[in-house]
Amino acid sequence: MGTEFQVVLSGEDERALERAANDALDEVQRLDEQMSLYRPDSELCFINSHAAEGPVPVEPRLFKLLSGAAEIWEATEGAFDITVGPLMECWGFFRGQGRIPPQEEIDKALHRVGMQHIALDAREKTVRFDRPGIKLDLGGIAKGLAVDAAAVGLGAWDVTSALIHGGWSTVYALGGAPNEVTWRVGIRHPYDANRRVDAVTLRNQALSTSGNYEKFFAADGVVYSHIMDPRTGWPARGMLSASAITKAGFASDALSTAFFVMGEERTRACCAARPNVGAVLVPDGGRDVEPEAVRIGGGTGET
Repeated sequence: MGTEFQVVLSGEDERALERAANDALDEVQRLDEQMSLYRPDSELCFINSHAAEGPVPVEPRLFKLLSGAAEIWEATEGAFDITVGPLMECWGFFRGQGRIPPQEEIDKALHRVGMQHIALDAREKTVRFDRPGIKLDLGGIAKGLAVDAAAVGLGAWDVTSALIHGGWSTVYALGGAPNEVTWRVGIRHPYDANRRVDAVTLRNQALSTSGNYEKFFAADGVVYSHIMDPRTGWPARGMLSASAITKAGFASDALSTAFFVMGEERTRACCAARPNVGAVLVPDGGRDVEPEAVRIGGGTGET
């Protein structure tokens, strides 16, 4: 998944905790092998290569993730879309060499973007594409599933206090920190990795952050982030970062991307309809303006 995962545990039996952590990280590794676009033998790559030919059977947990992604796509009116792969390719983000493509190339990629082109059969657990060239990209949701799976694995070892993160962009807080009811987790300052723009308290919750500082390139003084607006085919603008707080990591991972694309007004509407979802947005006021965090909805805890 292109990042480092860590598990922080609290308890009395150090050996048992170490075994629990290793089991949790082994599960993360298995998910990476299954869902990576950079492993030619992954199940995701097989789906991308064959689903336009006909229905492809999908492992149940991966099928559940695809179904969840489809639901979030619908709930966010397309702001989060796992079919964004062709756009990521034409903008050069898969190769790490960002470029501004011609509009006709963007339009061609958009012809292969949209969950309306994906058929999921819940009874047979299969996926099918209605046209060739579609490429699923789980980069905006797989880390969340991984921290969820790690938390479930720790629970099997009766671990009640842990913090699991994938590159700090997605964090799951199991129980509370030692001698505390909650975990306190900072949100990175967009211009300085050593500073925090805000902090929230979490308990049995996930926090994910999408920022324009993660992968980007600059051209003619304009910063183009890897976070795509799947509706327009262009990188989303107007936000420095967007964080989502939910009960599940896969949902927070996806929603942080969606909130970055949606902006403040539509994020407020989304959170208002979902009492267990919160957001922390950092709007882009320009490089000369000190960023300020905007809290939205429930579950954002206290600074």
